[in-house]
Amino acid sequence: MRALSIFLTLLCLPQMIFSVESELKQPNIIVLMTDQERLPMHWPAGWVKNHLPSQERLMKHGLSFQRAYTSASMCSPSRAALLTSQYSIVNHVSETLSETTPSPTLPSKDVLTNLSSLIQEKTNYDVVWKGKWHLSYAVDGLEKWSEKDIANMKKTYSPEEWNPPDAGNADHSDYIRDKKFALSTLGGGYANNDMRYVRGMVSSDKKEVKGWGEPILDYLERVGTKDKKTRKPFCLFISLVNPHDVWVSPIGYGDGGYRLKDFENMGIDLPSNFNDSLKTKPSIQLKARDAINRIAPFKNQKEMQDYVNFYAYLHTVVDKEIMAILDSLEKHDLLKDTIIIRTADHGELGLSHGMREKAYTAYEEEIHVPFIISNPTLYPTPKSTEAFYSHLDLIPTISDLIGFSYDHSDFQGISQKPVILGQKESVRDSIVFAYDDVYLLPKDTPSSHIRCLRYQNWTYAIYFSPNGTGFEYELYDLDKDPGQLNNLLYGKEASQHTQLANQLHEKLTKLLRKEDGLPKGMYWPSLLKIP
Repeated sequence: MRALSIFLTLLCLPQMIFSVESELKQPNIIVLMTDQERLPMHWPAGWVKNHLPSQERLMKHGLSFQRAYTSASMCSPSRAALLTSQYSIVNHVSETLSETTPSPTLPSKDVLTNLSSLIQEKTNYDVVWKGKWHLSYAVDGLEKWSEKDIANMKKTYSPEEWNPPDAGNADHSDYIRDKKFALSTLGGGYANNDMRYVRGMVSSDKKEVKGWGEPILDYLERVGTKDKKTRKPFCLFISLVNPHDVWVSPIGYGDGGYRLKDFENMGIDLPSNFNDSLKTKPSIQLKARDAINRIAPFKNQKEMQDYVNFYAYLHTVVDKEIMAILDSLEKHDLLKDTIIIRTADHGELGLSHGMREKAYTAYEEEIHVPFIISNPTLYPTPKSTEAFYSHLDLIPTISDLIGFSYDHSDFQGISQKPVILGQKESVRDSIVFAYDDVYLLPKDTPSSHIRCLRYQNWTYAIYFSPNGTGFEYELYDLDKDPGQLNNLLYGKEASQHTQLANQLHEKLTKLLRKEDGLPKGMYWPSLLKIP
């Protein structure tokens, strides 16, 4: 009976796919991205269901990828990789843009194709960006945003109707240098940039950031009330800041407008892998942990507990804005014609291994992100997949979902459309993560760059210096060691795993060559050299 059921399903599959594709011809696309949100982990069972209704709502009619990964971190590199399907060494955004240390911006569409410019070139879609950008500076210099930046965004990168100023683009060093500026970039709190992006100005509070352009809900109402026969399809990028605001804990959440009583009892404990000495790990990790603990120290364990609860609370803050967006889509009858792609640029360490932020590691907490494809026509019931997804895949995936031809050689990702439509279980057997950013440590700090392979149950990572020295290694069996505490390439046991590590290193090297991700102008080992 089971064999007959499988046979009938396979027999009907082409017809089902044809039906879905014909019903969703030229679908609207919404890329709904948060900042610094990892795939839920270290939280009690049922916490997401009880506290994040928007995720439950999207998953109800969605395909949830359980193995989705960012291609880079921190903020600017991860976003550039997502929008160009190229690693940082190709798209030139290897460091997060900062007012303190200005970095190369995303090349213009005339120099390097991005997802927005590709869609506008190949289709009749309206391409719109709302929310955090963090890939270029203002026309008037650095963070001096104005209404002029709306037109400049369209001219330089293609998306129309942006609503500046940018936000979520400050960190600890900015806070020490210019507290007022740093707090003005918060997604919530007094600045309330996420609410401004979604709903527009909602109060007369002098601390609330003023901006330009149309908020998301007004845009959706305008589109939704147009005649269906004449309105153009759209690709809308919604980029929200939170839970990025976690960086203001413990040093400045009160100054930023957050109250301890709102988040200290969210029911979150310190992660099970919190007590990691890091002595068996690449040396950069301990240096990074010490650096952030100097600049934003915890006074006691209670403040650490507050940190992880604050991080969880920020998910609920941004969830309210996402719910408002979903309500608007439903109100204006846009849901069935729209494919929503829900993801995040990168994760957050969240005191796993005693570390914070999203720098100098390839731990799951940093690189493992949510990725949900949601549409009631595609998914009448919830589905889940163990297929690997990389943020490099976004351009080819959206291109194929919309249905236009493009030069595949321009991009390093693979289309996930066969997985989305149920034609294949997976289109890739692994992902590669690259880290070349700088955060709170000198640029020439040894072993501060990373290339990582996630394959089957393995995480293999090589750390190195740009001059081709300082090679250090990690290998974890995520089936036996999901907390990534036992580095199999350290100490006396390392020799037992050298053969496997070399196989993974060879696979990583081949992928880096194929995807143009190998470091330039330096020696790259063909075999591991483990002490």
